[in-house]
Amino acid sequence: MELKTQNLVYEYDSGTDYAKRALDGVDITIGKNEFIGLIGHTGSGKSTLIQHLNGLLKATEGQVLWNGRDIYSAGFDRRELRGHVGLVFQYPEYQLFETTVLKDVCFGPKNRGLSEEDAICRAREALTLTGIDEKYYESSPFDLSGGQKRRVAIAGVLAMQPEILILDEPTAGLDPGGRDEILGRVAGIQRETGSTVILVSHSMDDIAEYVDRIIVIDKGCIAFDDVPVRVFSHVEELEKMGLSAPQITYVMHTLKNAGFNVDTDAITVKEAVDSIMGQIRPHF
Repeated sequence: MELKTQNLVYEYDSGTDYAKRALDGVDITIGKNEFIGLIGHTGSGKSTLIQHLNGLLKATEGQVLWNGRDIYSAGFDRRELRGHVGLVFQYPEYQLFETTVLKDVCFGPKNRGLSEEDAICRAREALTLTGIDEKYYESSPFDLSGGQKRRVAIAGVLAMQPEILILDEPTAGLDPGGRDEILGRVAGIQRETGSTVILVSHSMDDIAEYVDRIIVIDKGCIAFDDVPVRVFSHVEELEKMGLSAPQITYVMHTLKNAGFNVDTDAITVKEAVDSIMGQIRPHF
C-alpha cells in the first residue's frame, strides 16, 4: 500500500483574477502502518492537502498516486479510493443522521454493496474499536455525549476498513478527558489494525505524544518531513510559521539555561521525567 503525491499544485479560483495557490509542489509518500502528524498554521494548506489524498479535490497540476496509479487517470474510480483512504472531517458528529447508532455506522458498508449481515458485522467491529458499548447500539446517536458522538462518527469511517485513516482535528471542542480518550482510542486502532493514521492537529503536545512522523506544511509547501524529535528541534523556524514545540520542550530548555544537565530533545512528559530523574538519582 502506497499513497504518493508528485509536484501537487492546487489553486482556488484557478484561471481567474482571484486565483490563490493553496498547494505548491507538494511531494510526500505515505506507506503502511505509519502514524503521521500533519501540522501547519491556519491557511497553510493542511485541509486542502488531505482532501486531495482521497480524491475529494482534483489537483490543478501534478499527481496523486494510489499504489502507482494516477487517481486522475481515465477509468480510475475515486469513489473506490475513498474506501481505502477514509477521511474524518472536523466535528464529524454533525454528519450523523440515522435513527440508531448501529444503522449510522452500517450506512457506509451498505452503500458500498455489502449485505445487511456483513455491514452489521463491520459496524460492530468498528464500534468495539472506538469503545462504544453495545447498550448504545439501538440508541439515537443524538442522545450521546459529545465524545461518544465523535467516536461513533469515527466508527462510521472505520467500518469501511480503510488502509489509511485521516483525522482532521479529531479532538476539537472536547474537554481534556474527551481529548485523551479519543486520541488513546485512535492510537489503539492504529496498533490493532495496522492501518496508517494521519492526524491533523494544532496541539503539538498531542502530536509529540502519539505520532512517529511529522509533516509540516507552510504556505502550501512541505517545510519538514521527519521524526518528531528532529522536527521539534527547529523551534525558531516553527515559531516563524506560527507553530511551536511541545510545552515540555520549552521547560527543558529553561532548565538547561538554568544550569541543569537535562535533555533538551525531550518532547513528551515521560521523556522529560526520565531525563530529570537521571540527574537526580546519582545524588541519592
